[in-house]
Amino acid sequence: MDQTDVTVIGAGAVGLALAARLSADYSVVVLEKEESFGRHTSSRNSETVHSGIYYPQGSLKAQLCLRGNELLYKFMKDNDIAHSNCGKYIIASSEDEIPEIERLFKNGTANGVPGLRIADGAEIEEAEPLVRAVAGVHVPSAGIMNSHELMKRLETIAKDNGALFSYRSEVSRITKLNEGYAVTTTGGDSIITDAVFNCAGLFSDSVAESAGFDIDSMNYRLAFCKGEYYKSDNVKKMNILIYPVPSPDGKSLGIHNRLFTDGSVTFGPNAYYLEENKADYSMNEKYREEFLYSVSTFMKTDVSDLYPYDCGIRPKLQKPGEKFRDFVITNETAKGMNNFINLIGIESPGLTSCLAIAEYAGNLLK
Repeated sequence: MDQTDVTVIGAGAVGLALAARLSADYSVVVLEKEESFGRHTSSRNSETVHSGIYYPQGSLKAQLCLRGNELLYKFMKDNDIAHSNCGKYIIASSEDEIPEIERLFKNGTANGVPGLRIADGAEIEEAEPLVRAVAGVHVPSAGIMNSHELMKRLETIAKDNGALFSYRSEVSRITKLNEGYAVTTTGGDSIITDAVFNCAGLFSDSVAESAGFDIDSMNYRLAFCKGEYYKSDNVKKMNILIYPVPSPDGKSLGIHNRLFTDGSVTFGPNAYYLEENKADYSMNEKYREEFLYSVSTFMKTDVSDLYPYDCGIRPKLQKPGEKFRDFVITNETAKGMNNFINLIGIESPGLTSCLAIAEYAGNLLK
């Protein structure tokens, strides 16, 4: 039976970042159930470089987003990955939303987000003439990226370091040994490993369960929250990210403009929980009126031609009706599973934070 120092389960942005980092010092095997990297949450999102303004002070999401923003821009610049530090405005479309703008400004300032300032509507409309706003907060450290290029580069670095990638390898069982773990795939292959990093994204709770963790008592069970994107052919290009105030329940950041590095624009995502945890990426026009209403509140341009474009699914620890839930990134030594590192509930800002998450989780290795 083959052996390795580290097994990374999942080849999304976080798994790839961990593989690239750890393969400099350890032998690494990456197991991924799909035929290539980043087939789920890591490639089905807004590709925004987040700032850290939204998240509660002291949370992992706040800390790792702030650190990840810095690391990510440097990595993308050094590796010639398409990106733009275009900045964004979080806007109030009416006077009654201004208190939330002020709250976000104070929260982001307390988190250490650089350069935040309150802006009036005239400034926002001058920066982005297609938009109407009464006020907002300017977030200069926000931006956009090409997530495929990012992940491809991380995979290449890991491979150059000697990491082995096994695609179409779904993990079915993980057995604790006297020393390390035996990781078995649905194809019947097994590998002995000293450490396991569970970076399986949407399926990370199932991977934890396959290792014997009681995911319900540990509150690790995920809910799938779907988000869709719509496109208007009347909106060809925009200059800057425009976000509404986030939903009061913290479920989403609201329907905003999604800017691509090729200059194109879509709008989204909305957010709704799926009844079953299935990676269903089908779309219809069920939520078109919701999009039309939301986008029309801040866009001056006629967007009545909105049509479905794309969608993604978030692996949320926060269940319907619950408050904020932070990332779970922990070495399960206390559960008798030394060097089994669970990374569960890695939704937004997971892509922005991927290099910082790899740094943080890698340091948990004992």
